Amino acid sequence: MSLLCSRDEGFKEIQDVGEDNSVSSLHLFFGNMDLPPLSYHDSPGELWDEEEEPEEVKTMMKVLPSVYQKYLDVFSKVKEEKLAPHRACDHHIELEGSLPPVGVIYSLSNQDSDTLRAYISENVEKGFIRPSSSSTGAPVFSVKKKDGGLHLCVDY
Repeated sequence: MSLLCSRDEGFKEIQDVGEDNSVSSLHLFFGNMDLPPLSYHDSPGELWDEEEEPEEVKTMMKVLPSVYQKYLDVFSKVKEEKLAPHRACDHHIELEGSLPPVGVIYSLSNQDSDTLRAYISENVEKGFIRPSSSSTGAPVFSVKKKDGGLHLCVDY
């Protein structure tokens, strides 16, 4: 079995050629979006960013089983702190005449409130979260961990 891929602007075709020379195709249309490359590499040397320390990469190579070493970038500490770029297309469903449900609001202690603000600021800076434009929200509260830290809980 072999896999053939072609990429034109906004179009991707994947063909699977079977042992009996039968061809199965999958056609995908992505509009005008850039497709990210797959996280697969033949050579471990091309796996890390310039930001990644070569020592960290060597350590990961020692710890990671050889079967998974071609996917080394998936385990990158630098890439762990980043998200994929925001795409041009946002999906949402607006229902006419519907009102958001009214739920409980949990009061937070000063410590919980400060921790929540710090968590939100840190993750906005990283780009993991962004301000919402939604007409609804979800209440949050925190639970103390065994180590004394706080675990943020979102009550959906």
